[in-house]
Amino acid sequence: MRNRVFQSNYQIGTSDSAGKRDGAYPDLSYIAVARTRWRTIIARSLWLTLAIIIFAQLVNAYFVDTLVADDRLYDALMTLQTTFIVALPFSIFCSLLQVRTDVAADYFRLLSRTDHLTGLLNRRAFIDALEDSKKSVADEKASGALFVIDLDHFKQVNDDYGHDAGDAVLCQVSDLFRSNLRADDVVARLGGEEFVIALSRGTARETWNVAQRLREAVEQNAFEYDGQEMRLTISLGIVRYNFDENLESAMRQADLLTYQSKKDGRNRISCNEGQFGLQPAV
Repeated sequence: MRNRVFQSNYQIGTSDSAGKRDGAYPDLSYIAVARTRWRTIIARSLWLTLAIIIFAQLVNAYFVDTLVADDRLYDALMTLQTTFIVALPFSIFCSLLQVRTDVAADYFRLLSRTDHLTGLLNRRAFIDALEDSKKSVADEKASGALFVIDLDHFKQVNDDYGHDAGDAVLCQVSDLFRSNLRADDVVARLGGEEFVIALSRGTARETWNVAQRLREAVEQNAFEYDGQEMRLTISLGIVRYNFDENLESAMRQADLLTYQSKKDGRNRISCNEGQFGLQPAV
């Protein structure tokens, strides 16, 4: 299941040099919509115009029965001309209005499924994405992996540098996760400094390697905001699960393992050893 939200035309925000999202929203004005959907507008307008013309000709033929053949042809041509002149602008307006409504509906649907700060999926969209991926897999015993990730001592960042800096760090961490995951992996922000990632495929060893890569990428990265440099680490909890299992239960288990990582000293990975047979490493 690809995380298509990042490929959408409706970008929630972009990052500036300091890593803070600009919160840009799409332009839903008539002109902006017309520029991006002009083919749809033309097609809908022509179909609607044709339908109006046919209806007008049928009405004209039904009520006009006293004219001779030549007059009937002339009357039909005049009806066609008049109807076209009136119907085409009306059809364009109606088509533009409908397309703009469709665009707005798509955009607000995206907003309801997206974390407003980072542009990642939110919890509801994450669960929906995993449920959809389960339905597309024929083998119910197929397995995936869930990572629940918590930023270590994130409150200290807000206290020392301010909440704007904290927001910038969250955006930069989100981009770091994206760049270290495959296209069909799904990443979401659960809220605050907590993230969740789903790997749809891979062995236990590959899953462990991905977790280590994410941990090391955050540890080695220098997060910047307004000329200030901040260092950060993450704690991870990993659960491998079968697609016939309850996702909420798997997420709760991964969440408990994340807290185990924090309890054990942070900047480490905890997993179900019975599933992995691997020892967490600092």
